Amino acid sequence: MALLAQADRDTISHMFEGLVDPVRILLFTIPTSALIVPGRETCESCSDVQQLLTEVSELTDKVTLDVHQFARGSEDAQKYGIERVPTILLLGPEDGRVRYSGAPFGHEFATMLQDIIGISRGETKLTAATREAIAAISDPINIQVFVTPT
Repeated sequence: MALLAQADRDTISHMFEGLVDPVRILLFTIPTSALIVPGRETCESCSDVQQLLTEVSELTDKVTLDVHQFARGSEDAQKYGIERVPTILLLGPEDGRVRYSGAPFGHEFATMLQDIIGISRGETKLTAATREAIAAISDPINIQVFVTPT
């Protein structure tokens, strides 16, 4: 059963008409298993997140989904600094990345769609003054935004 209603698919497809550059979505996940093994990591939302991202990536040829099975200490996990699942990376032609840890449901879903569009277009909604202030920072910065349902 699809997670996105047809009306939502149509709206997202329309939003994606203005995509310019390709965007890769990397999903780090753990497959769901009916077998519970003590000490094995599990992920209750991973299957739903994978299905949602699959449905989103099917709406345009500018968005691709690469699914990686998470293994702590694996080469891919180390390369991208992945520590938990589900983790979603949005990658465009520029070096910067947007990362979501957890399921992008609710308001986070709309934010993720806007991030995909911004990455594809190489745009942000930052003012010139903000861009100048950021450009003056010489050290790497890791910005984390925590969201919780209200």
